[in-house]
Amino acid sequence: MKPKHFHPFALIEHIILDGKALVVSLISLIVFFHLKPWQWALAFILWLGYEIIDYAMSTYQLTESELVFSSGIINRKVRHLPYQKIQNIHESQWFFLKPFQLEKISVDSAGHGGEKENQIQLPIVPSWVTWVLKEKQANQSEPLAELLAVVDKGLASKQADFNALQEAEKPLAEQLTRSAASESSSREDYIVQLPALLLYAMTAPELVAQFFVLWGISSHFDHDGKIYQTVFSEATAHGLVMASALLFLFIIVLFVFNIVKTVIVYYGFSVKQEKQQLLIQRGLFERRSLSLAESRIQSVQVNQSWIRRLLGYASVRMLIITDRNGDDDVTKSQPTLMPMVKAKEATKLVHDWLPKIVPEEDDLSGSAGYYQSLTMARNGIFLLWIFAGWILYFVHLWWAITLAALLTVLVAANGWYKGICTAVQLYADEGILVVQDARFSTKETFYIPMDKIQAMSVQQSIWLAHSNKRAHLVVTVRSDNFSSDISARYLKLSEVEKVYQEYKTFYSK
Repeated sequence: MKPKHFHPFALIEHIILDGKALVVSLISLIVFFHLKPWQWALAFILWLGYEIIDYAMSTYQLTESELVFSSGIINRKVRHLPYQKIQNIHESQWFFLKPFQLEKISVDSAGHGGEKENQIQLPIVPSWVTWVLKEKQANQSEPLAELLAVVDKGLASKQADFNALQEAEKPLAEQLTRSAASESSSREDYIVQLPALLLYAMTAPELVAQFFVLWGISSHFDHDGKIYQTVFSEATAHGLVMASALLFLFIIVLFVFNIVKTVIVYYGFSVKQEKQQLLIQRGLFERRSLSLAESRIQSVQVNQSWIRRLLGYASVRMLIITDRNGDDDVTKSQPTLMPMVKAKEATKLVHDWLPKIVPEEDDLSGSAGYYQSLTMARNGIFLLWIFAGWILYFVHLWWAITLAALLTVLVAANGWYKGICTAVQLYADEGILVVQDARFSTKETFYIPMDKIQAMSVQQSIWLAHSNKRAHLVVTVRSDNFSSDISARYLKLSEVEKVYQEYKTFYSK
């Protein structure tokens, strides 16, 4: 295949993106320089000419063994990415690109140098390019000429399902063999329905933060407090019912905002398994897809906020290695695997896709006894009153005392809940470690394969060692292009030593 230029839409996108970056420079020019109209026109023509030349000099090429990307005008740069080095493929398709079968893709390699060194971004290319890359990633021995022949046939017949066309070209015996293999390794697809998305939006933990953000934004437009004063006066005049109605209206606006945002981001969310790859798709206006190699998944995380736990639901995320932060603006380095699923079904569903990461049955329970809960509640109250005590020393108002008392109750309850949730469980036969903790009243359960653990440490103070026989377990795994520490605190020393010895035995084999 000869080197190809990107679609002309890529030039338009590049001009828009670079144009935004030039706004600050233009403002500086206007302030410090007084250019004549013809000078502005000349500068614009030169800039536009540079963008066109840069677009003309950027090409991509699919060879038998690698993806080649060339760019640059003066400093020419040619990057080669072998197909076997491809780890993740991110796809982004806005609704206006779909009729043209065009999309943007980013291809991650297995390096550790960051996004610029280990990722190739192809802006606005035909969708068949992504299909060929996935096929070559799954099977490097597949002849490129045969794949391009399938593409040509699909384009001629205006059929976008290249997989179906490829299967039709295979001999009947091979089709039956591949079909049987596919059925034996098939996994149940996961598709989020609209009611589940609505429930996900209404139980989002960030709702509280959004409440204060919207309150702050409204305060920004009311410097003198006249609007608040008027509303408060009207509410006081009409009694408690009016004040409650205004608060209820504010909460409704917040819920509507969160629902609309969630539907736009997660609409049509689906997960399916294709050729040892997890394909995650989502988005209403911009359809995003992440083709993720199972080898890049470091751990699976099941989250349950207190309200979702009451309703019996949970969310599932992953810690992965990627140079693009998972190409997920919402979850960054933790791509969402399941936005909302029944908690009792979560483990089994994920086990069907990732049996080497999540055990089939999870019998993990919380801590036994009250030592962890009491200790964590005590620690939280102590840290709170380091600051609250100083404030109350200078501020003797009733509202400050009331606020300090409420915060004390909340911190104590959060510490108690954290202690109840904290636990570890080792599945030695499967080689899986489960670590459970709680953060800001959200229970977090991590499923970590032993071979994905970068380091494990046991931390213990002198008091814990001699008086209480307790210790902290800290597990380090890779996440994004860095490392993440997963810890469980104030565990029984016998439990920690058992896990640590199993870890050493695993790596000594």
